[in-house]
Amino acid sequence: MRRKSFSAFALAAAVLAAPAAASTVIDFESFTAMNNSPGSAVPVASQLSNQLLSSLGVKFSSLGGYVAVVNHVPGCAECTPSPPNIIGGTAADGTLSYSAPITASFFSTANPSAKRVTNFVTVAMDKFPLGSGSATLEVYGVFGNLLAAVSAPDTGPIGTPTVLGLLNVPGIHSARFFSDNATVGFDDFTFGTLTGIPEPANWAMLIVGFGLVGAVARRKAGAPNAARTSA
Repeated sequence: MRRKSFSAFALAAAVLAAPAAASTVIDFESFTAMNNSPGSAVPVASQLSNQLLSSLGVKFSSLGGYVAVVNHVPGCAECTPSPPNIIGGTAADGTLSYSAPITASFFSTANPSAKRVTNFVTVAMDKFPLGSGSATLEVYGVFGNLLAAVSAPDTGPIGTPTVLGLLNVPGIHSARFFSDNATVGFDDFTFGTLTGIPEPANWAMLIVGFGLVGAVARRKAGAPNAARTSA
């Protein structure tokens, strides 16, 4: 019985003490970009969906089933985090739409049907702000549950860098990012090391372990009071 309790406690402690993971950055420069023309059909060469599944374990999607790789502002290096390409969402009819949300989901590079998770995600907004509105990054768990969200205004002079980031959030399976002014494109999608999803038995051990951590903390906190009472 003691051995089982110790294993659960050790598993919980390992998760709490996990070091910061290495990161992967996708700047979208290796893809053929379309002209920045919202409402236009996205050419096949500029459609990004599962091309990075086998190499990086990430799949991109939007309302049209894929996202668009776009040549943001030709000749304006300061307008784009990693010029010249950004990504934009697509409407249900497959056209470029900056009002459509973009979703990035994580899977095993060896088995595209096996979900993977990470503990942090960041994405950069383009550096050509509209001056109003905002952009939002949301992250979700393997069951589609919202884990956290962050927003930033689309303001500032041209060249102002703005990065949406959610760090130290365990269990991120997917990220969803979008703007409410229908003008923001995104770049430099970054995520931490992808890991497998714990088996149900391990989840049970983890829950028990966290319970033991809390019980020990409560016991220590109550010890001085008990001593004073007995005195």
